[in-house]
Amino acid sequence: MKLTAFDQVLIYDGSGPGGAARECVELAVAAERLGYHRFWVAEHHGISGGCGSPEVLVAAAASATDRIRVGTASVLLPYYAPLKVATTFNLLERLFPGRIDLGVGRGPGAVAAVSRQLVREGEAPYEEKLAELLRILTADRSESSLPAAGRPDFWLTGSGTGGALAAARYGLPFCFAQFVHGTLRPEVVESYRENFRPGPFGQEPKVGVCVRVAVADDPQDARVLRSLVDWIADPGRGSALPVGTLPSWRELVKYQSTLTPVESFTVLAGVPDSVSGKVSELVGAYRPDELVVTTASPELALRVRVFEIVTGMMERQLASDEDPVDIGGVGSVGI
Repeated sequence: MKLTAFDQVLIYDGSGPGGAARECVELAVAAERLGYHRFWVAEHHGISGGCGSPEVLVAAAASATDRIRVGTASVLLPYYAPLKVATTFNLLERLFPGRIDLGVGRGPGAVAAVSRQLVREGEAPYEEKLAELLRILTADRSESSLPAAGRPDFWLTGSGTGGALAAARYGLPFCFAQFVHGTLRPEVVESYRENFRPGPFGQEPKVGVCVRVAVADDPQDARVLRSLVDWIADPGRGSALPVGTLPSWRELVKYQSTLTPVESFTVLAGVPDSVSGKVSELVGAYRPDELVVTTASPELALRVRVFEIVTGMMERQLASDEDPVDIGGVGSVGI
């Protein structure tokens, strides 16, 4: 089983928009040192989403690293022409041969007011765009509208059965967004496996599962990391931060959640010993080929530490002859 580090490029009050972008690149460098197989970035528009053009950060992260695959968790295809997406990732693949991933999703990745500004009149339905994008990427060279290049790894990402069945229909790897669900949903992944049809991007089903992790060596740090999820969901905060930012570490430490923490699989929170059991349960339920890990913290060093803890956790608990964890050269990373 391989590991992927996933950054949502969130903007925190302490680092600001420029810091969010620069720290994303630093996180990619750290992920490579830790032996992660892939590094993905999200596409989000407005609010605290710091990455409306993920392909720009993909290029920056790939330039700063040597071996790790770099790509998107999901380009929000409903907003774009398929040929434009194909052209962009064809160019990235020419620049960084054999290292580019193209993850595609339905979105919306923005609040309604922002989403309305991104959608153009007369857009084709999502599935029609998906079929066209795949046609462009797999066209014979004599019929291709793209310069000669290798093909990026293509993933379909989603949080429900609709995305799973679309991935199965086109023979694509499927990444399931567990972090939007409080409970495990193995039936979604099983529907993908049962309906999978081999295609140009895969002869067998390939499953990734994306989890949000808030793990720290210090129990107090783990609680503060966990409280960020509460902060985002809490409608009763006394005073809001400036629009477009999440709290700094100092503000988060002072924050007193009015919500009662609920044990769920939306976020795997706690010290390593407590989180490792939930990770094992999740892996047992989904039997993924790849585990995609995301976290949130105003402090870059703690984000790096989360990825480091996860590598050690997976090596200790999941590495076996039957299900090896593909991590090379795991070690401490300084920022």
